[in-house]
Amino acid sequence: MAQRSKKDHIAAAALPLFLENGFKGTSIDMVVRESGVSKPTVYNHFPDKAALMLAVLSRWIENNKPLIMPIKDPSELEKLVRDHWLTDEAVRLYAIVIGEGRRFPSARKLFWGQFDRLWRVAFGYVCEHSPSLEQTVIDQQLDRQLLDRLRAQ
Repeated sequence: MAQRSKKDHIAAAALPLFLENGFKGTSIDMVVRESGVSKPTVYNHFPDKAALMLAVLSRWIENNKPLIMPIKDPSELEKLVRDHWLTDEAVRLYAIVIGEGRRFPSARKLFWGQFDRLWRVAFGYVCEHSPSLEQTVIDQQLDRQLLDRLRAQ
């Protein structure tokens, strides 16, 4: 197996930080600690945090490209949506892109061009043909809203 490049290593270390803390809540210092490289090394590969976020997003899309290929069997599509597109990682990344899309049009364009349209089509199809999945999504949304309210108190 080929060894990851330093740039790829930094982007891989940054993904969970962005997912947990959002773009604003993630600092380059946090990425330095998580990746185990120096701050100059991070800046040698990424001129700023926005470039790092774009690399993280590009890497995630590239790693998940098989998930956005057309699927003919509806049961495969339902499994794909359940197992990959409704994961915490996918939903949080989607939320970051939506929340930060105005600030980073290149990230928004990349995400929308590569992922969003297919995600919406697949998700719409599955919800239409799988009421249990639609109810799962609604339940998850309600759970998150309740958790957010409890955290705010």
